[in-house]
Parts: sequence; C-alpha cells; structure tokens
Amino acid sequence: MIIDDDADLRESLALYLKIHFETVKTLGDPQGIHSLLNEAEFDLLLLDMNFQKGRNDGQEGLYWLKHIKDLRSDLMVLLITAYGDIDLAIEALKSGASDFILKPWENQKLLASLLRAYELKSTRKKLNQFQIQQSKKGQVLIDTLERTSKDPSSLSLLQQARTVAQTEANVLIGGPNGTGKSLLAQYIHLQSPRRDAPFVSVDLGSIPDTLFESELFGSVKGAYTDAREDRQGLISQAEGGTLFLDEIGNCSMANQQKLLRLLQERSYQALGSADIRYCDIRIICATNLDLEKAIEVGDFRQDLYFRINTIHLAWSSLKDRPQDLKALMDHYLLIYNQKYQKQFHLNEDQKKEIGTYHWPGNIRELAHSLERAVILNLVHEPLGLSGKQPEAELAKDFATPIHYNLEDLEAYHIERVVNYYHGNISKAAQHLGVNRNTLYRKLEKYQISHVQ
Repeated sequence: MIIDDDADLRESLALYLKIHFETVKTLGDPQGIHSLLNEAEFDLLLLDMNFQKGRNDGQEGLYWLKHIKDLRSDLMVLLITAYGDIDLAIEALKSGASDFILKPWENQKLLASLLRAYELKSTRKKLNQFQIQQSKKGQVLIDTLERTSKDPSSLSLLQQARTVAQTEANVLIGGPNGTGKSLLAQYIHLQSPRRDAPFVSVDLGSIPDTLFESELFGSVKGAYTDAREDRQGLISQAEGGTLFLDEIGNCSMANQQKLLRLLQERSYQALGSADIRYCDIRIICATNLDLEKAIEVGDFRQDLYFRINTIHLAWSSLKDRPQDLKALMDHYLLIYNQKYQKQFHLNEDQKKEIGTYHWPGNIRELAHSLERAVILNLVHEPLGLSGKQPEAELAKDFATPIHYNLEDLEAYHIERVVNYYHGNISKAAQHLGVNRNTLYRKLEKYQISHVQ
C-alpha cells in the first residue's frame, strides 16, 4: 500500500512496484486507510510523513504510523519524506517503522528496503508459527505425562517437579533406562518461567571426547583443522532456556572438569578462544547410574555431583508402578491403533501377561511391545513377554574366581551379557544400563569381540 498526497509519485511508484509485488494499492489521504485495509492482507505500507501544505515536521506521519500499528501490528510500515533528520528517523523507528526513506530515492535502493522488510515480516511470521506449534507440543507432553502418571509415587514426583520448576535450582533426574527421564526434564522446563525459550538436550555419553568442547561450547574459526568459521555450541543454542545433560554419568573425568566451571559460574570458553562467555541457562542432568558409587570408585567427581544434585528426582521402575502401567498401556494402544488404523484390543490373558512381566526396558519396552502387537494384530496369541527373563538366566552359575578384581568382573559380566544377546549391542547396552557408545568403549577397552 502506498499512501502519499503526490498523485504523480503514487502512480509512477505503483507502476514500478507492480513488477515485483502481486498487489499494489495507492491512497492520497490516510483518512481512507480503514477501508483499504479491509480490501486485502497487505504486507508492506509506504507512508508519507507530511500531508498538509506547509507542514514538514513529520508529525502527521508519526501519528498515522501509531494508528496503523494499532490496527495491524504485523504490517511493515516504511516512512518516506523529503524533510528528514536523524532525530526524526530515530523517533520513527522507535514508534515501529521498519525503515526511514528520504526523497528522492533510487528505485533499486527503495526496492531493496521493501524486500528486506518483507523478509523480516516472513521470518517473524514463521517464528510465531513455530512458537505456537512448540507451545501445542509442550501442552500435549504435559497432558500426556499427567494423564499416564497414576501411581502415588509418580504423582508425588510430578508435584515435586512442578515445585522445582519455579526455581533455578540444578536438578538431577535418576531412574532406570526407559522410565522417562527426558520427558520429566521437558516437563520441568515447560512448567518453568523459561518455557518459551529453547530446551536443548545433549546425550553426553554419545559425544566423543575429541568433540566435547566444540559441541557444547562452540568453536572459533581456525580452532582446529577445517574450522573455517565460528561454530555455535549447544550452550549458546540453549540461551535463556534449559540445557538438559543426559547420561552425565557416562561423561569422562576430563570432561567433568570442563562442566564444573559451567555449573559453578555459568561461564565457558569456546574452543580456540581466550574470551570468557557467560550464559543464562537452567541446567538439568540425568543418569541411570548410581553416582555415589561412581564417586567411591573414582569414576565421578564429588564436587560436580554436589553441583548437579541440588534437587534429586527419580522415577521408579515400571514394574513397581502398576497404576502407571495400565494408564500407559491404554495410552499406547490408542496411539498405535490411530497410527496404523487398527482396532486392536488386548484380551484378558494378554493383560495378565503385561501385569506379571518384569519390564526390564520399562516404558520404552512397553511401547515397542504394544506397537508390535497392533501391527501383527496378535488377537489370539501371547505377546511373548513372559518367556525367559534375562536377569534370571544371567544369574545362573554366576561363580567367578575370588582373585578377580573389579575390572576383571566388569569385563567378565559384559562379555556374558553380549554373548547372551548374540552380539546385539542395543539390547546388551540396555541390560547393562549404559548407552551404546559407552558399551563400545568398554568392548574396545577389554578387547571383547562381538557379532553384529
């Protein structure tokens, strides 16, 4: 939309801009702006700052700018005037103008200004849509977690999480693999004042030591071979929000030292830089390991443990949460029936099978088992859960020489578990309570062969 009292200017500018824009409308008097705004969804508006003869102070333009912004806050308004100075330009930009253009102008420069304003509007629109989608996803997560947490221990845990969410305290989430530690971290973030800022999740066990600093802290150009530009780290991406450090128990001692400064001072240095950077983030950690035992054997720093463990929250195993089990069973059956367009229902024998199974893989295993049942439509068959149980089988004949030290015992047990699962690293890692990368490192350390 072009609003200017100079008819020749309006017409010549409209002819030029019609080459580049789908719709171009003109108006000689801003009094008619209401009716024109109702005709189309304008993206950009070129507004003259002086309409009355003898006026050149730009106050008319500022008045109409504020009026237009009240009507359509998303409309990008570019002010044009033959009488401009720095103070007027500053006041215009403070009032919401996207740009301030002096007459006479070069058409190419004017077009560039219009296209910049359009790109900015498009970016803001996409960002707003993304934030709306994230907000909806966040609410779905909150509703799902609260709907499927029926056991008294789970209800108590969520209540504690809601209380902690209102603080800036560091939180350590414990519990076996597959119990929902990541979901609880997101739940805390979504219930906190930081809910509209980023939630960045980092699996520390999967980051090689050589990439740890560059992944978390970022790097500067020339910090290492092929570092051709500055690289933003995950901490920077989480600015203003929450950084979730998953599997912190699998972090090496050297990297634990690097995390300590971040937790103590909320400061860090990008790889290759001497500059100290400060961050505004909330830190939540999670592990399936007993960190106090890890401290005793020298695998985890006590000072880091005290920093991350201001508040400790822990999920129970799924087998100890029978009310959650039923709620989760109904939840996943609904999801997978909708996903695969089925109407599968569990029979009484299958429900009993689910209720008596020990669920070593917890919620993750339950979800996979129910998805398989829906896909294969196991109407009259057992779900295949109550066969031999790994813990019972592996416990048989567990007699080892008394002279074995801790490393011997670890190597012996890892080899037995890997062999039991016929070289399936994912299942062996799940059983041992570590991630795949940690297990691979252990296999290499102890020179244990495995079959993929």
